[in-house]
Parts: sequence; structure tokens; C-alpha cells
Amino acid sequence: MKRIIIFLLSLLFLAGCNEITVMSYNIHAMRGMDGVIDAERICDVIMAEKPDLVALQEVDQLTERSGYMDALAIMKERCDMDGIFMKTFDYQGGGFGNVILSRFPIIEQRVVNLPARENYEARLLMMISCVTDRGDTVHFYNTHLDHHSGDSDRPVQMAAIIDIVTSDNATVILAGDLNCQPGSKPLNALDKILIRCVSEEKTYPANVPERIIDHVYYNVNGGLQCKSIYVVNETVASDHRPIVAKFKMSR
Repeated sequence: MKRIIIFLLSLLFLAGCNEITVMSYNIHAMRGMDGVIDAERICDVIMAEKPDLVALQEVDQLTERSGYMDALAIMKERCDMDGIFMKTFDYQGGGFGNVILSRFPIIEQRVVNLPARENYEARLLMMISCVTDRGDTVHFYNTHLDHHSGDSDRPVQMAAIIDIVTSDNATVILAGDLNCQPGSKPLNALDKILIRCVSEEKTYPANVPERIIDHVYYNVNGGLQCKSIYVVNETVASDHRPIVAKFKMSR
């Protein structure tokens, strides 16, 4: 009887381990709508949702304006997650870029510089390969596309991303501030390649959201399914609200 109980408990544990919670959050260099720079507040927002994988955009790392704060070290310690920072460009003695946090072991990391004109901000696509509790390998991508409303680099940046993810045969999750609303040409192009976790909730600006520009996408490799997605009702910590998607892997 004891062996049967242990076996059943093991099955329940493995069933629970096929779930992955993903967050995407543009943290506005940790400066909230109240003008306060607070990395720990950002961490509190993250941990309240208990994510396994987090894509953060607009991260100051060791910059003057953020008090030379080692934001990555604070996030890794307070969130109790592994993490990497990838610099988009040098800024005020440090760097400005993106972060991925992972509860799963990170076994590989890559970065691709996306096309950007000389007078526009540099943009990048970062990726980690991680191993879930169940032993599945997932490629988690994080990006932040050009913000210009008119003559934008988003179409060529999205084309570069599509080339990369279509050649990736692993289980793929892509998250980030794409600065594209549903129905836009760049998002329509990505919709043909990956599946979007569809949410009607707006994410920007945080106090009175007017646009849906933060997104989570995935492929079906590994039996991945997006079971739910929601926007966190956080109005102060950043100028964006975070978005959270919950996945199941059926394989």
C-alpha cells in the first residue's frame, strides 16, 4: 500500500511539473509611475505571480541614473532565480538592456543584434535554453522592438526574429515588448509562424492602459499549450503592466 501511495504521489508531482508560468514585463529602468527607482518593488511584483520564466525589458545595470545598482544581482537574490543580463547599449557608466530570469537551470544563452538604423536605438533578441522540472528543454526568447510610431525598424526586426524562430526545432516561447498591437503588419507576420497567447487586456501605459504591446508567443513543439494569459493589475512599479501566461506541456 505504501508503495502504491508513493507511486500515485509521484504521478501527481510529475503532472504538476508539466506546467510553466511565463511573465513579460517592461520595467522602465525600475522607475515607477511615481518617479521612484525601486528594484525590490519590481521583484515583489514578479514574485507575487510565481513565474518560472521572466522576460524583462528596459533594465538599467550599474548605471549612474539608477545609483550604479546591480539590478541583476538584486533580482537573482530576491526572486531566487537564475538570471542573465544582456546589454543593448552602453549607458551612463553601465548598460541598458534586457534580463531573463529562470527558475529552471540555464544550460545555454545566446544573443542576436537586431537590425537598427544608426540614429535609432539598438535592439537585440536574447535566448536561453533551460531544462524544466520534468526534464524538457525549452528555448525562451526575450526582445524589445523599436518604439517609433512612424518610420519604424520593427518590420525588419520582426523579419529577423521570424528567421531565427522558424529554424529553431526546440520548444519555443517568445516574450517581450514588441511595440506592436494586434492587427499590425509585424504581428500578423509573427502570427503566421508562432501562436500568440491572446489577451484583450491592455498593458500600456500602466495607470490607464490604452494599448496591447506586450506579448507572449509559442510553438507547439513538445506539446506546448497556452492555457491562460492575463495582465497584472499593477499601476505604479513601472510604466507597463506585466503580462503572465500559463502553459502546459502534454508530451
